[in-house]
Amino acid sequence: MRWYFDYISPYAYLQSTKLKHLDSQQPVICTPVLFAGLLKHWENLGPAEIAPKRKWTFRDVAWQANHDGIELNWPPAHPFNPLPLLRLGIVHNNSIEVVTRLFRFVWVEGNLPHDEAAFAKLLSELNTKPEQLQADNIKQQLMENGELAVNQGVFGVPTLEIRNELFWGYNATEMAEHYLAKDDSYPTKLIAAADALPQGAGRQATASPHSKPPAKPQVAQRDGPRIPLKPIDLAEPADLVAAIRKRRGGQLIELDRLLLYSQPLSEGWNHFVGNIRQHFSVPQVLRELAMCTVAVLNDAEYEYSQHAPLFIKAGGSAEKAALIRQPDAAITNNAFSHEEQLTIALTTQLTRDVRIDDALFEQAVQHFGHEHLVELIATIAAYNMVSRFLVAFELHP
Repeated sequence: MRWYFDYISPYAYLQSTKLKHLDSQQPVICTPVLFAGLLKHWENLGPAEIAPKRKWTFRDVAWQANHDGIELNWPPAHPFNPLPLLRLGIVHNNSIEVVTRLFRFVWVEGNLPHDEAAFAKLLSELNTKPEQLQADNIKQQLMENGELAVNQGVFGVPTLEIRNELFWGYNATEMAEHYLAKDDSYPTKLIAAADALPQGAGRQATASPHSKPPAKPQVAQRDGPRIPLKPIDLAEPADLVAAIRKRRGGQLIELDRLLLYSQPLSEGWNHFVGNIRQHFSVPQVLRELAMCTVAVLNDAEYEYSQHAPLFIKAGGSAEKAALIRQPDAAITNNAFSHEEQLTIALTTQLTRDVRIDDALFEQAVQHFGHEHLVELIATIAAYNMVSRFLVAFELHP
């Protein structure tokens, strides 16, 4: 049997704990695919992109794990970029032992692949060099896996393929086992009738006042930025590098390693953005909310991946972090407080239109006062600069 999966899926993690049992019944071929690629092909949204579904998904996963006695610890944020894990598994021929180890890295140990220290430790444990993940044959294999999945009709993960029949989702594990065993409990005739059920009238597509703006053209994502990053262990200029490391908590992030091509830019950026992050009096939760909104509006996923966890840590929530991916709807969503709605509205107008209309500006003055409003607008403007820099150089999570 073939098992299609992505490390981003908590349901795939739950099913990964059953792999050895399934393999004892019939050998399992572990086949990693990029879930985002399946969603794009079938023009579908992932659970994390629909706020109420996202909330239910994680509640259901928690219940299932507890009910089935499966160890579970949430990673710092979700969704995340699973490509390093997908490629790492391919390097090791996707053995069940390696695949389950990589799932535990995220869903038991609570790590993410963009945590450089944790991922470096994982690579060392598996005796793998980072450059092995960038090999053309590894990337090609992942692409071919995706094409195979689509050709088989796979639309989500996890999916088990047994004798050309597909079983989607963790809840289908038992169903797949009964099919595999060819026992009488598998309702073959009833399922055949389900497959033959005629399609009735469907809903008509109608315009909605809450419809999202037209989708922006999709741009193929590179494996890295348009110019190489400075080394992560960069030592010079010593004082500047030390100051940036101090603000970052010890490490240079990818953005720093681009900025350091220009010492004057890097010095000014570190001081200016450092003041916004550390010394503004407007509440941090509002600043981080504005930064996340800017990131979504400008398609700066790197910026969002950095600030969504900080927004949650500052007093936001994972639900709000997901809702902000649809800023127009979030402006009037009661999940957000009045001042959060004002912050989203200000950020949306300033980012899209540059000018803020008089009515909204007056509301903001009345609510925030002059000092907080000046700081909030400066935050929005500054992080528009950040996002434009990131997008120009195609720096991705």
